[in-house]
Amino acid sequence: MGGLLGGAAPGAVQAAPVPPPAGAPASSPTASSTTAPATTAGSSKAGSSTAGSSAATRAPTSPTATATATATDDAAPAAGAAPAVWPRPQSLTGRGPAVRLGDEVTLLADADADPYALAALREVLTAAGVRAVHTGLPGRGPVFRVSGKSGEATEEALKALRLPERLDLPRGGYQLATGRFQGRDTVVLDGVGEDGVFHAVQTLRQLVGTGGEVPGVAVRDWPGTAERGITEGFYGRPWSLEQRLAQVDFLGRTKQNRYLYAPGGDPYRQAQWREAYPAAQQEEFRALAERARANHVTLGWAVAPAQSMCLASDADVAALTRKIDAMWALGVRSFQLQFPDAGYGEWHCSKDADAFGRDAKGAAAAHARVANAVARHLAERHPDGEPLTVLPTEYYQDGTSEYRAELAGALDTDVRVAWTGVGVVPRTITGGELAGAREALGHPLVTMDNYPVNDYAQDRLFLGPSTGRDPAVAAGSAAFLAHAMEQPAASRVPLFTAADYAWNPKGYRPQESWHAAVDDLAGPDPAAREALLALAANDASSILDPKGESAYLKPLMAAFWDSRTSPGGAAGTAAEEKAARELKAAFTVMRQAPERLAATAGGTLDDETGPWLDQLSRYGLAGETAVDMLLAQARGDGAAAWQAQLRLEPLREAIEASRVTVGAGVLDPFLTRAVTESTAWTGADRTPAGRTDRAPDSYTVRLDRARPVETLTVMTARTDTGSGTGTGGAPGTDARVEAYVPGEGWRALGALSASGWTQADLKGLRADALRVVWSGGGPAPDVRSLVPWFADGPRAGLELARTETDAEIGGPAQRVDVELTGLRAGEVRGPITAKAPKGIVVRLPKQAAVERGARTTVPLEVSVGAAVPSGSYRVPVSFAGEERVLTVRAFPRTAGPDLAQAASASSSGDETPDFPASSALDGDAKTRWSSPAEDGAWWQMELAEPARIGQVVLHWQDAYASRYRVQVSADGRVWRTAATVSDGRGGRESVRMDAADTRFLRVQGETRATPYGYSLWSVETYAVAPQDPPKKPAEPTEPTETPTKPGTETPEQPEGAPEERDTP
Repeated sequence: MGGLLGGAAPGAVQAAPVPPPAGAPASSPTASSTTAPATTAGSSKAGSSTAGSSAATRAPTSPTATATATATDDAAPAAGAAPAVWPRPQSLTGRGPAVRLGDEVTLLADADADPYALAALREVLTAAGVRAVHTGLPGRGPVFRVSGKSGEATEEALKALRLPERLDLPRGGYQLATGRFQGRDTVVLDGVGEDGVFHAVQTLRQLVGTGGEVPGVAVRDWPGTAERGITEGFYGRPWSLEQRLAQVDFLGRTKQNRYLYAPGGDPYRQAQWREAYPAAQQEEFRALAERARANHVTLGWAVAPAQSMCLASDADVAALTRKIDAMWALGVRSFQLQFPDAGYGEWHCSKDADAFGRDAKGAAAAHARVANAVARHLAERHPDGEPLTVLPTEYYQDGTSEYRAELAGALDTDVRVAWTGVGVVPRTITGGELAGAREALGHPLVTMDNYPVNDYAQDRLFLGPSTGRDPAVAAGSAAFLAHAMEQPAASRVPLFTAADYAWNPKGYRPQESWHAAVDDLAGPDPAAREALLALAANDASSILDPKGESAYLKPLMAAFWDSRTSPGGAAGTAAEEKAARELKAAFTVMRQAPERLAATAGGTLDDETGPWLDQLSRYGLAGETAVDMLLAQARGDGAAAWQAQLRLEPLREAIEASRVTVGAGVLDPFLTRAVTESTAWTGADRTPAGRTDRAPDSYTVRLDRARPVETLTVMTARTDTGSGTGTGGAPGTDARVEAYVPGEGWRALGALSASGWTQADLKGLRADALRVVWSGGGPAPDVRSLVPWFADGPRAGLELARTETDAEIGGPAQRVDVELTGLRAGEVRGPITAKAPKGIVVRLPKQAAVERGARTTVPLEVSVGAAVPSGSYRVPVSFAGEERVLTVRAFPRTAGPDLAQAASASSSGDETPDFPASSALDGDAKTRWSSPAEDGAWWQMELAEPARIGQVVLHWQDAYASRYRVQVSADGRVWRTAATVSDGRGGRESVRMDAADTRFLRVQGETRATPYGYSLWSVETYAVAPQDPPKKPAEPTEPTETPTKPGTETPEQPEGAPEERDTP
């Protein structure tokens, strides 16, 4: 197989679920959530019926989940919720009291019961504290009854415990129940086929846990996919024997039964396929095969001979079958023949060219010849073996082709064909795609999912859950194999979720499964679980889920930033401290992750993921430092904040130097914003106030003119430590701050602080130069910034979140955020006012305050009275001497049906006939209009009759207009602009207007937001609601432009309460 099955480019991306905060417990499936209805695999909608159509690839038939046996007096009544079991069982319910194990139990097993299952059962009992296991009645303690092929040991007990017969359970299915039988506490493990009882023991292992008792349960469970497992097929350092053995143990615990050996770097299965493995590796295969048998796992081996094989040569085919026989002798029981990189006509002997030609059809015939010979050899020599699987050259393409058609017809009936879905690493695999591939390839399909393999992105770990795979894919595949990463222990997080999906596709819930996977790998230690959740969540994004990275941190970060922009006061301070505390706690877990996970998975996880854990720890420490820095600034502690910023600098440099990716798109932007907000608070982000001169004994800023300086801030770092985190006034150095006052000269302002943070209150002193000067034998201070805060500049910044807003006449208020920025060295406080024209009501707090360098959001609500005519109205908003104008566009209320439903559509041009203008009006959510890639393209409709239009709702596809106009016309020849949108953002956009006598309506594009054309899913159009007759003379048609004074409030009104402004 090798890496991405040939290394073709990965596919597209898809979103996925957002993980909850770090430390949240895994969700436990309840009885109601784990009990599946009686269904038949392949019978569900959305592709399931086609996915299960082939008898060779059909998933096991789902048996009934309801009990039919007659109850006896020993049967216990149903009881509470069942505990968590993974993979999620098809049916698990709580019933009756728990069975306490104690020191002794009695084991009754059929003579032909699986010895590996019995050995695993004894391990479970020993771990639960059982010291003696009696093997015959009467024995002592609770009785464990374990079935073999005959089921004699469990048949009567199952009836007594009200469980049905196992006749309709597929291979691998099992039943597990507790209760009273023949006067004894009893646990029954009954299975079908070679694997059933072994699966029951794995469920029992989870039920017992560390509590020393088996909860009262009834479990009826079966695999939704007959063959489930993993592929070791990446390019990179192959796993060691110890790593492979541990992985096989993991497969057994998670009820997986296939391990395909296909490392990309193994020459003995590729270029050197003819040669036998060295003796040491043969012994490793024997050990791996024995461990696989003990875990009910079939060991598979993949060979890719095409690069050095003459496919028309009988001698080469014989050499290949000899190699396969040698691998069988080592314990391999499943084989895959791979042709992923074989070019059409690129033969390695002239005989191939003569026999097969140089086209795709000939290549398929050659591959089928070799595959059929190997398949027939296996059937004759090893009749108990599995059918051969072929990985063709076209393993990820969609639809039919010359190669696929020839291969489908030439391959023997029993040969299976492997595919990866549509794309090498597809973001989704659907039941419809599976059905299409099976139709094109004509054989049972083995789905080889290229997730979470990471050899194509070696800076990444893919630790998120498996997503985007339809239940029909697992149910309709002959086998489902997930491709592991080079890091075997870390791979178990996503591989655990893939096992859960393949076992119970319809019951699969990615987030719950993912949390269970983290807990399973981390073990019982809460600190390790919390740390592993942080590692997995900060390495969760992938092609499957591009937005999954650091999902649990995003709401914590958002709450922190929101708390900093909310109005101040005691409540605001408490909210900021709470948000900071919660976010910092998450960063602390990240910082501590390496030490918390040092012993996880026997210490192997730390070895595998060391670079990612180190990077996670750096981000954690940087995050803690950034929060401390901003909190110190909020307290007004400049020295502490500056020291934190100095500590943050080398941390960010170390993060930047790392070659691995952690928290992509989340952690770096957080740190960047933190530094940006910090420099706004210190003033270091300001445009230099003048020319800067550096001399051996001074640092001087010369202003362009004399100006009143309110405050002076100086930030320094020592140069003697090399760390950049020292202070300003180094020992042996006399450093001070001075200002040049016209007519007076240099005036001393004070000594430079040893903390590195010096702030002097100049109280408006007029100066035309400022400097730091030093003397003495010590090292010179490293002056990072010298920031004057001028008394003659703006006290605060004032901006509107948007400068225009639409409001319905007589309708609800519209909110527009007013964003204030502090531009002084201290808090700026004062009245915030709005001058509302007649009929316009503005609600706004009476007072506002903004801290130094901070941003505060003040809500403004504006509504339009019922008597106000349509039009645009100016509402000036003022604070601290700054003013901005909000334009309120008043439009009448709309009502009635969507007029577009009866309209006809046309356009300036359609991209293709598949995307006609009419698609925007056909009511089909799956069709759309799309234009050629032209800025000036337009789409228009003709209404059934003229109307006064008040609202147009556009539903854009991803290709939308960033600027466009809505034009109207009475005759389709003379047009007028009813509305202009200058900041289009796509999605659903509601455009208001008051356009009388409209028969034609056009969306006229001006600027495209993407390189493509414009594309609309649908357009809605609504008329202005009928007006009641006026009871008094109508208002002037022109809106009032003369601002009036805002209303007054009573002295008792608390600060920050909204104020209504509506002057009659």
